[in-house]
Amino acid sequence: MADHLKLIDKDPAKGVQQPDNNQTLAFDSEIPDHIAKLNAKERKVWEHVTRALHEYGLIHKTDAILVTIICGTFVNYLDAKEMLDKVIKENNGSYFIETPNGYSQPHQAYYTLRALRKDLLQWLPEAALTIASFQKAIENRPGSVQGDLFDDPVEKHRREKIVMGFREV
Repeated sequence: MADHLKLIDKDPAKGVQQPDNNQTLAFDSEIPDHIAKLNAKERKVWEHVTRALHEYGLIHKTDAILVTIICGTFVNYLDAKEMLDKVIKENNGSYFIETPNGYSQPHQAYYTLRALRKDLLQWLPEAALTIASFQKAIENRPGSVQGDLFDDPVEKHRREKIVMGFREV
């Protein structure tokens, strides 16, 4: 978190107070309002994603644009996947089609699916929706403990399993 951001007391009785040097700015997690009209599929994805991010405190009202883009792209990805599956089923297990000239090439749904997958893989980490970006977001929170570079990963895993209630291995 940036060191230059400080918490300012907004008590109207006191007026605007100067920041205390021992406090840092903390944002409350809140689910943003929709900024675009979402269809039923996009709304379902929106509800799932925003609730999950809110549960871990990883969403803010300014994330509405990002989450809207992710939801729309994901629904389009699922539709393209469904279309490609239909093409594969109709072409005996292949997504290659024959052009009027007699050439064999991938169906256009393949290229659409590939482009949407690429877009998702670029946008998902921005919202901590991949495992690596989620771990990084959780570790970068104030008060989180940095891992030890020389810690034995197997022993660490065993300790974590015991804490979670699994039997000792």
